Amino acid sequence: MRRLIVDQKLLSVRERFTVNDEMGGPVYQVEGSLFQIPKQFTIRDVAGRERARVWKKPLSWLPRFFVEVEGAPVATIRKELTFLRPRYTIDGPGITVTGNLWDMSFELLRGGAPIGRVDKRWMSIRDTYAVEIERPEDELVVLGIVLAIDYVKRSESAAAAST
Repeated sequence: MRRLIVDQKLLSVRERFTVNDEMGGPVYQVEGSLFQIPKQFTIRDVAGRERARVWKKPLSWLPRFFVEVEGAPVATIRKELTFLRPRYTIDGPGITVTGNLWDMSFELLRGGAPIGRVDKRWMSIRDTYAVEIERPEDELVVLGIVLAIDYVKRSESAAAAST
């Protein structure tokens, strides 16, 4: 099992942050599009090569994201219409999400077996998540799903705060 630490700057203007391993070494650089439509995140390795891309479908009623790994589409993440708890459907690789999505503490399952876990670290000034991935081949898709869910959560929080 591999543990990654996603450490986002709370007020990052450029939406750029580093994903580190548990020893603090950089593994990926994530860059979000600031004013671009559709909204997208590019995940690059330490050598600067694009490894994955997560992008939001523009003009959809409920948020819908697409994850591409090495240029190939691997998952579609759709937020479902619910009133009590957030719920997402992931089409493609047979992954389901369970747990507390509002607090960013959830598990990703394939066929009932865990492939990844996400836990937000609360005692941090920044948004910091510990992401555990069971198998190396699932690393980028798990990271892409986490980025999409986090973006939806932050967007909804910002919208609620502005009203």
